[in-house]
Amino acid sequence: MNYLLFAVYLIVLCWFIIRIPFIKRSGISSKVIIGLFLFKIIAGIAIGWLSLHLYGTGNDYWDMNTEAWKEYQLLITSPGKYFTNIFTSDYPGGYSGIFSSMNSFWNDLKGNIIIKLVSVFNIFSRGDYYINSLFFNFLVFFGHVALYRVFIKVYPKRSVPAITGCFLLPSIIYFSSGIHKDGIVFLMLAVLIFCVYQSLQQGRFIKKYLLLIGISLILLFLIRHFIFIALVPALISWIVAVKLKQSPVKIFAIVYLVTGLLLFNIDSLIKQARPLELITQKQSGYLHLEKPETEIPLTPLAPNFKSFASNAPEALNHLLLRPYVWELPVRSLLPLNIELLFYQLLFLAFIFFRRQEPNSLHTAFIYFALFFTLTIFLLTGYIVPNLGSIVRYRSIYLPLIITPLLCSIDWGKLKRAFKIRN
Repeated sequence: MNYLLFAVYLIVLCWFIIRIPFIKRSGISSKVIIGLFLFKIIAGIAIGWLSLHLYGTGNDYWDMNTEAWKEYQLLITSPGKYFTNIFTSDYPGGYSGIFSSMNSFWNDLKGNIIIKLVSVFNIFSRGDYYINSLFFNFLVFFGHVALYRVFIKVYPKRSVPAITGCFLLPSIIYFSSGIHKDGIVFLMLAVLIFCVYQSLQQGRFIKKYLLLIGISLILLFLIRHFIFIALVPALISWIVAVKLKQSPVKIFAIVYLVTGLLLFNIDSLIKQARPLELITQKQSGYLHLEKPETEIPLTPLAPNFKSFASNAPEALNHLLLRPYVWELPVRSLLPLNIELLFYQLLFLAFIFFRRQEPNSLHTAFIYFALFFTLTIFLLTGYIVPNLGSIVRYRSIYLPLIITPLLCSIDWGKLKRAFKIRN
């Protein structure tokens, strides 16, 4: 019965998705849209099946689905509790510990938001993981479309590399397709970027976009607050550079210099504000977790400038270069090692076979993508000592830096250089 139900829902969603105005305005043909959507659905099935057969039902993806079924049962038996329990804290500290990594209302809320969403899907799926994955990825697919609509304006007539970067990068397709926080984070980030870009192009922030920007920022803060923190200086720099029509290099340099000064000195102005201690505590929490097979050495941080500066090369190395192609603590990392090597070779191709830069409005967006991604990579590299987690966290942001590479390479020149003939 579930197979038939899955097939019916899939046909209905394929019919529906090519008729949605937001997706139609992407300019991608209906056949290609359906193909990309089906590829996303297959990835959702794959991550569900692999996680079940490799780790059993006790893994993050299936646990989310199980908890969502419990919430659905609560909806039936006690709707009042269903609609209020997400706001209830059973911890002794109440609603304190907003940045805590465990034993706090706010830490639980990250997963509870996804669980509530999937519990709604259960009205139609009766708890089936793969049907829930179908609905989940229908929503996340809008994030891919939103990013594509931005990049195709930045790089007009570069639809093939833009589609590749926004829809087909293996890491983002795989990790954002499982029922977990990654897909929703990617969706909210893409919606935020699309709304800001559209607003800057139109020269004003209309109510619809302001509402979506606000919702996106709130959800990003609640699900992964470090993303919100990394977004603030990047968004300010992007908006100011476009509004003032100033050099993005100058604006980003000024904003990030001021941000750095505040980060390392704000505790002398506001005693309660200790952002460096927050990051070091987060790292300490990871270091005290049970050691996984993909554990890598991580230098302990101290809450001062010297420690953060000396640890920065290690942090960026972990996010930009690892896992190395020969680094294989578990066999399942091999495809990700190869993928990362390809991106590194892609960067070399960009250096030697670069196309013309986009105009100033678009240049500010590219700087936003670069500065934001490197900031979140730096924060993740400071905190996470686990290659398995690193490749999953990194995947969300890869379209922001890989798509510009794909679109900026002169592929014709590259073919001629290596005498590649069609």
